[in-house]
Amino acid sequence: MLITVLMIILGSVPLLPASQLTSQDYLNTESTVLELADRSTYVLGPGDIVSVVVEGGSSQILISAGVSPWTQCTVGGDGYLSVSGIGAVSVNGITIDEAQHSLQRKATGYYPSVRVTLSLIEPRMLRVNVGGMVDQPGTYQLTALNRVSDVVLMAGGISTFGSRRGTMYSESGDTLNIDLNIHPGSVSYVSNPFLTNNAGIIIDVCENPVYLLSSANAMETRELQRFDDFESLLARMGGVAGNISLLDCRIIRDETRIPVWDHEEGFISIELLPGDTIFFVSLRDSITVGGAVAVPGSVPYNPESTVREYIVTAGGTESMAGSGITVQRNGREAVFDGNVEDAHLLPGDVVNVNYNWFNRNAVLISLVTSVVSIGITIYAISN
Repeated sequence: MLITVLMIILGSVPLLPASQLTSQDYLNTESTVLELADRSTYVLGPGDIVSVVVEGGSSQILISAGVSPWTQCTVGGDGYLSVSGIGAVSVNGITIDEAQHSLQRKATGYYPSVRVTLSLIEPRMLRVNVGGMVDQPGTYQLTALNRVSDVVLMAGGISTFGSRRGTMYSESGDTLNIDLNIHPGSVSYVSNPFLTNNAGIIIDVCENPVYLLSSANAMETRELQRFDDFESLLARMGGVAGNISLLDCRIIRDETRIPVWDHEEGFISIELLPGDTIFFVSLRDSITVGGAVAVPGSVPYNPESTVREYIVTAGGTESMAGSGITVQRNGREAVFDGNVEDAHLLPGDVVNVNYNWFNRNAVLISLVTSVVSIGITIYAISN
């Protein structure tokens, strides 16, 4: 009993010179390093590498017991964390804070005056399978710090007709719901769980879709919720990249163009319906008009304007203009029902007003004229 009391007393009294590096120095060093993970939510498991700092002064008793001021440890395959001089504690499936509390309780049983700090140095590696509506289904390797959204991004993102919802199936058979819509009023996903080893992730097909077209003419789908209007859909999307002109955005329904913004009242509350198409127009969006017009170049996009009106905005046609007008979209000639001059365009389209036959073939006509003139001259000289 007397020996035990003496060991406890000695364990709390530093016996080494003051110049010796103490555990407090290690703590000060550790405190300058940004924590890799949220201590209250990150769940430890086999393969995690952690640091253990023991505060309380370096003493002969601690050193002789094998306790180091700073130790790097790896969580074993059995889920136990073994620390020299303190022992092993089970940390599998508990948070960093909970593991630190367990380790502190065990250390206090031997060294009442010490304080133990546990920090994550390197997270364990995971293998995750991704399928369903992603561009590149397959198996990916990430860390336990990653979430579902990270592996979906690695898999090429959600495909055109994919939902933002799905399911994650854990190796133990548990399931977690996935919802990568933005929670209204925040910038966080509704449900974006941490990954687990050998988990399977399935992204669902979009149901009750609304179709979105951006200035780049790229289409994506979003799943409608009950009573969704343009404003609530925008909130669940977390906004739209770019300087969007709400005044020019339109809902396309059965060839009807419905505005979404009013100058005086702001958002126009119109319930969206499955199958609606929404044009997102940027303030930088434009139509390029070239060929036989007075002022070739870019013209501001207006969803209500027709090809004829864009040509008028570009100064109108010149006298050398022919009868043909073509529209290029994504590098190909666009085809419209009816007269092309009455067609509505998309941002980025290129309108070309063809020159008349004489202007299109001016070089050829000039060459033929020159040849004929030379021929006449040679004939005149020879005779």
